[in-house]
Amino acid sequence: MNNKELMKKVIELDTQPLYTREQSQRVMIQISIIRKAFGVKNSETDAKVLDYERERILSNQEIEKEFKQYVGYWEWAIKPNNQDKARTFENQVYDFIEGVRFFDENLAESFKESFAILFKNRLKL
Repeated sequence: MNNKELMKKVIELDTQPLYTREQSQRVMIQISIIRKAFGVKNSETDAKVLDYERERILSNQEIEKEFKQYVGYWEWAIKPNNQDKARTFENQVYDFIEGVRFFDENLAESFKESFAILFKNRLKL
């Protein structure tokens, strides 16, 4: 991925005003996976941004492991039928997917599809 494009997104997320808890959560989750996936350090947002192709350092399997963690939180919340917590964790899953979508559309779509199936199956219970 082009480093300038990547850093533009990181800086945009990093510096936007946060007015609600939900917005803050969304930004934190998205910036977290983007930073992890490309190894972006905090100090890089203050430095001059260079133009080069930056390699992703997390594999699809490592990203999927993180995705499954978020899904696990959601599954934990729906067991006691805690709708508020379940909705919060459901939003986190979607926020994570949107973070992944920034750098890998296909992977994000596969996560979205797998969560949709899981969500549909849980609603039947």
